[in-house]
Amino acid sequence: MLSSFLFVAASVALAQGQSTDPCTVASASTWVSSKAAHACELNVPFNKTRSLSVIDSNIKALPWYSIETWFLHSPNPLIPHDVNVASLLKAVQTKTAAGGYKTDWDFNMAVTDAWNREADGHTLFTASCAESFSFALPFSIATLAPSPTSPLAFPTFLVNYDFPNQARPGLEAYYQALGIDVRPYDGARIVSIDGVEAGVYLLALATESSIYKGLVGAYETVNPRYVRLMSRYSADTASGAYTQEIGRFGQRAFYPGADSVKITLQLSTGALKSLTVPWAATFVGSGNTTESFIAETCLLPDAQAKVSKRTKREVDDAKAKRVVKAPEHVTQKMGVVRADDQPEVRKKATQGVAKLAAGSGNYVTPDLTLVAHTTTLDVYQLSTHPHVGVMYFEQFAPSDGTGFNDYINGISATIYDGLTKLKANGVKHVLIDNSGNRGGYIFAGAVALWSLFPTDLYPGFPAVFRDHELARRESAAAAETQNFDSEYYYGYYRDLNYTLLTSNKQFMDPPVPQKINGVADAYSQQFFDDFGVASDVTNFTSAPFSDLSYVIVANSLCASTCSVFSSYLSQKHNVRSAVFGGTPIAQLTNSQFDGGVKGSEVTEFESVLAELSLAGLSGEEDAPKPFPINAGLSLNFRNAIPYKHKEDGILEYVYEAGTKKYQFTKETFNKPQKVWEFVAEEFFGKN
Repeated sequence: MLSSFLFVAASVALAQGQSTDPCTVASASTWVSSKAAHACELNVPFNKTRSLSVIDSNIKALPWYSIETWFLHSPNPLIPHDVNVASLLKAVQTKTAAGGYKTDWDFNMAVTDAWNREADGHTLFTASCAESFSFALPFSIATLAPSPTSPLAFPTFLVNYDFPNQARPGLEAYYQALGIDVRPYDGARIVSIDGVEAGVYLLALATESSIYKGLVGAYETVNPRYVRLMSRYSADTASGAYTQEIGRFGQRAFYPGADSVKITLQLSTGALKSLTVPWAATFVGSGNTTESFIAETCLLPDAQAKVSKRTKREVDDAKAKRVVKAPEHVTQKMGVVRADDQPEVRKKATQGVAKLAAGSGNYVTPDLTLVAHTTTLDVYQLSTHPHVGVMYFEQFAPSDGTGFNDYINGISATIYDGLTKLKANGVKHVLIDNSGNRGGYIFAGAVALWSLFPTDLYPGFPAVFRDHELARRESAAAAETQNFDSEYYYGYYRDLNYTLLTSNKQFMDPPVPQKINGVADAYSQQFFDDFGVASDVTNFTSAPFSDLSYVIVANSLCASTCSVFSSYLSQKHNVRSAVFGGTPIAQLTNSQFDGGVKGSEVTEFESVLAELSLAGLSGEEDAPKPFPINAGLSLNFRNAIPYKHKEDGILEYVYEAGTKKYQFTKETFNKPQKVWEFVAEEFFGKN
């Protein structure tokens, strides 16, 4: 790291307009000021030709976005939503054509902002140029109450240098060089932030979730957005290790919109203390000058646009009958929301961490004997309540390199072995903790559901694709050629009686016309994914526990595959739930246990391009073209259809309040075992 003297000298040179390259300054040290980092971002000039191509493809990708017309206006007042993303994107296109953006960063953020306002969790445009720094504060916030049932909770200041498995090497030394020591204030109550009462400030920040403040919306209601700002227990790390999350208040993947935060604290003595804490930033892109930053981070290597390499291959009819033998892009469908920070940051934070290492001093890790374990799933028996077991689903996809088949087999075996051992040990009730679960493989959620209820017809919800001309032609081409590489091939799906489809007439053609918020739209017929039969994925032949034996433990952060998993348990089996955390006033809302990211599947822009290529439609005028920059666009690709509250239309708009809501306390917010013991007592008692 540069010494503080050298860094200050470089900053002065930059301020005086000398020849120091902003990206050289921003990338020369492990940690720099957010101002220096943002100066590098702003030094990339606006390119009208490239930008017009980018915005044109964003607009042309809209027909694959399955909830565009639904999100024009919400039918459910508990989930307010009034966004016309097409209008927002076209406004960006108009301004781009007029050359109205000052820098490349301004253009990219305008596109990201348009999609971010949808806040469905799956859908977002990100340009590498605009998220090449990780921005950090030396403190996090937890909203804590005196007891779980207190009506009020209070934002609390937490020094985050020592959070387990959140290592950010050199950050404390960086702040010490600036003369800032936050450790004396650990645990103080936060009175105000930037001159606004702390609770009011945080609630507004969560409600807006503006990309211009470095925040991705990701959840449709305010409570999970608020929780995502907070520090909390989790095991969502690259290594799968237990951790105390920093929270999005203290760490952001986009420029936070200001270079410092002013806070007023109430100390244990009752005295007030004001602090101004600058944001720090670390570079996660490539290049050490503006020119090399553009070449290595902003643009694609050798100016080659990203195109999927998927090609048609021969697959016999027998292999098409089981999802486990279908092509990877079909079996490995995802329902997941992005993490709080970039992959580079997540990997660095937990390098060399062994999840189950003894004597690690990790206060988040439960002090319980593991009954069964696989990556992202732990099964325990409580010692204080030996009649209660716990299944902690950290997410539904591995982050440690475990292969898909090994992961699926691990989920199935762990649930079977774990629940079988729990029953043998006298366990009568099971807590299912999904706190912080961002989703993952749709098939993994299905395997988990069939393991719990193996006699159910289908482990999930009916789904629909949005039907438009190009999608209809894609499905027709797949049907004509029996193309097993296409996700639009009817042979991968079943009807609502769970019988394999035999014709495209049962699937995409003819479409089912609908008028949504006054706009004519169309969708496929409802279908189920072909997941085979329950005996393919579990050794259970009957439910190991009854419906009311389960309780979901949640903090509202349960997204996508996790939402579908949890919603199914509630709608089909009346499973109860206990929701922790959220806004400071408990009565403000009875939080959803499943967050509010309930789209049936997320797809990437490259997959849209690949499907067009398979059908020979890439050259069509209405077909989007590859981005000329290093950027990604993810889209909610399918809609899930609810079993209950069908008046809301799609699962996205079904508000599913927890059975009970509780506040986090100092003893529970970073200790899952304490949460489980409390819930066991609340729902099942000592005996």
